[in-house]
Amino acid sequence: MWSIRSPLCAILLVSVSWIPYIYGHGMMLVPSGRASRWRFNDSAPVNYNDMEAFCGGLTNTWKKHGGKCGICGDDYGMPTPRPHELGGEFGEGHVVATYPPGGQIPISVKLIANHRGYFVFDVCNLDREPETEECFKRLKLSDGNDQYDLRYFRPSTFNMTVQVPHNLNCEHCVLRWHYKSANMWGTCENGTSTLGCGPQEIYRSCADISVKRQTHW
Repeated sequence: MWSIRSPLCAILLVSVSWIPYIYGHGMMLVPSGRASRWRFNDSAPVNYNDMEAFCGGLTNTWKKHGGKCGICGDDYGMPTPRPHELGGEFGEGHVVATYPPGGQIPISVKLIANHRGYFVFDVCNLDREPETEECFKRLKLSDGNDQYDLRYFRPSTFNMTVQVPHNLNCEHCVLRWHYKSANMWGTCENGTSTLGCGPQEIYRSCADISVKRQTHW
């Protein structure tokens, strides 16, 4: 029988303790991303791996595709439309929420394991152009910041609000959550090395929304 004091047991315990940090991921639940819509709508296609839209993984993203990611978190090398893009397996285009121009979008993101880093949010107006990387425009948080910073390695549900531009009006827009983590050691632009520099894991989720003024009778 192994003793918990033995070196092998110690190594196994340390390895197990790190599993959530290696394999834990995240998803946008409000508004519900295409991958997670099945959690709120029985008619949506089921994706039990909806927390794993991490562009095919760190090695695939950076060594194979030079840091490129699919529009909505799929492996960049997959044929288009990729599974979470419009026309793909989970990209049915069902609008899950409507917001007024100039209003705010409440957002809820669940991280199974927090890899630090930051969130940013973009929007693509499908009424005007197709769903391409060039279509997405950066949104600001309601506090005026460009990004939501994660300061601690702690899994949780994060709530924030994003400001809708006053001049945005669309029957069909795509809101995108982009999460660049910071849990890998790498080389910074100034030549030093620290946690969070260099290639990092990227996660994305796309939600179909409308932005239009509500008509009250």
